[in-house]
Amino acid sequence: MESCPLGLFGWGTVGGGVIDVLARDGALIASRCGLAVHIKAIVTRTPSRVRSQGAGTAVVGTDPRLILEDPAIRIVLLMVGGTIEARDLCLAAIASGKHVVTANKALLAVHGDELFAKAFARGVGIAFEAAVAGGIPVIAALRDGLVANRIEAIYAILNGTCNFILSTMEHEGLGYQEALAQAQRLGYAEADPTMDTDGSDTAHKLALLARIAFNARIPLNRVRIEGIQRIGFLDIRSAHTMGARIKLLAVARQRADGLELRVAPTLVPLDHPLADVHKNYNGIYMVGDAAGPTLLVGQGAGPLPTASAVLADVVDVASGRYQQTARRFTFFQGGSEPTYLGESEEHTGSYARFVVPDRAGILAGITQVLSEHGVSVLSIHQGEPAAGRAMIEIVTHPLRGGAFLSAIEHIDRTGLTMEPTVCLRRL
Repeated sequence: MESCPLGLFGWGTVGGGVIDVLARDGALIASRCGLAVHIKAIVTRTPSRVRSQGAGTAVVGTDPRLILEDPAIRIVLLMVGGTIEARDLCLAAIASGKHVVTANKALLAVHGDELFAKAFARGVGIAFEAAVAGGIPVIAALRDGLVANRIEAIYAILNGTCNFILSTMEHEGLGYQEALAQAQRLGYAEADPTMDTDGSDTAHKLALLARIAFNARIPLNRVRIEGIQRIGFLDIRSAHTMGARIKLLAVARQRADGLELRVAPTLVPLDHPLADVHKNYNGIYMVGDAAGPTLLVGQGAGPLPTASAVLADVVDVASGRYQQTARRFTFFQGGSEPTYLGESEEHTGSYARFVVPDRAGILAGITQVLSEHGVSVLSIHQGEPAAGRAMIEIVTHPLRGGAFLSAIEHIDRTGLTMEPTVCLRRL
């Protein structure tokens, strides 16, 4: 049986999960793949903590040369967060002729062009299944299973923290802060949840998915990002009134005039499969021109699901399959430069919630402005007035985002509303 020694940079949730899975299922992997996978060396800033928690037969230290200068280690597990130290270690591993398996989506979203180019030139691979959706094999599905398809669109829930918060707000009737606090108590949200709740984490993942789906370079600044911090229980209730749920949705859609890329709270109709992805689960809905819609749902984070994806990449790399794939597909070598569409050029249905004075003529005034801007209304709902205020909710037919935003600005500017109008996209 072939020995497969690994070097592990970083000791945290995922690194610990890899060791746990190998201890439990290493024999199963060996029986299936003929590979005796084991951690030979661990480099971390806290070696004493690693030793106290158990690292098996692995050598533990703080010097990267422990891994980089070991010729027996051909595959490096890069489980370091951030983009600075992780980039340096990734480049050092590549220069040493070692393959890299990583769960660091920010690293690849920010420095992917440089790192993939260096790896390709050196003849090694960077595998990153674990970087996008934890245990869900979406990279393999896009790269291999849907290789015969022109991908038309990706709609995805890629952040379990946000999905848990929004689900809890809906099912338990909580406000945003209360739902966030519950997510933190249960370990679904960090003490500082900003990277999750502001949409940044989702945007990093979308950039990687879109790179493969559309064979394109995806600079992070081309992704429009909006988080969930402003979503309140009233928005959740209003969405339900309109037959939808609010999800933080990553959208990549190829149109004839360019590529739409956005992360934003979105109304998902209750009859769409993504509406039933609850709590900390992720869901990826992909549309191919041949296969049609494909839905993948599962655990998008956590030590064991992510370790599952890491070890799947290890087997791919150790068997040589990944290197063959990297040579075939140009997204590993930079990809093309598509035309990117801005928010005003997006073409989608939209939702608006107007808070208005309770007097005659307001609804007529709003619908007149919408009509003047070419906005076609799909449905409308009027809430019961209270304390001189009323609420009007509308959902539009798909239209260009610029027309919708111009109409809303016009309505707010003319005094028809009592506070800034809440606007969301609709799937």
